[in-house]
Amino acid sequence: MKSYVYRVSPILEGVEDEIYRDILIQEDKTLEDFHFAILDAYGLQEGEMASFYTCTENWEEGLEITLMDMGTMEHESVSILMQEFTIKDSVDKDVKYYKFTYDFLFPKKFKVERIGENTEIKEDVPVLLAEVGKYEPVVNHLSDITFNDLEEESISDDDDDEPTFENIDDLDI
Repeated sequence: MKSYVYRVSPILEGVEDEIYRDILIQEDKTLEDFHFAILDAYGLQEGEMASFYTCTENWEEGLEITLMDMGTMEHESVSILMQEFTIKDSVDKDVKYYKFTYDFLFPKKFKVERIGENTEIKEDVPVLLAEVGKYEPVVNHLSDITFNDLEEESISDDDDDEPTFENIDDLDI
């Protein structure tokens, strides 16, 4: 059975040091298996939403492959789940680049590139081949968010048709 080596690098602003993990994964494994291998390689806790995005070699995002079925929106043509998409499917469709996003509330983003094929290691599970650099994700908590962090919609004075009121007693109910 064929295995492939993927280089997974975090996308971090202001970090100059080279950081990556090389992960060997077998062609019969799914992107869901790969997702868990990435979490293990970077010491991230399970339990958050995640998606892979197919990319061009210039890292322009394409199709989203989700961890869970989120349904399809009107503008989307297909919904692909990680558990249904194997590494072999990825190779057969010539998808060499992905972006991986984990935890959409406090996103951790990674570039994923297939860098080689391996026939020597015969493990049946994903294998961490190389670990370069120290990864320290920014830890955020919901308690750290304030109302000032949320974007306010601009209120225009052009809406003269809308009634205004100062308190709930002003409403005609």
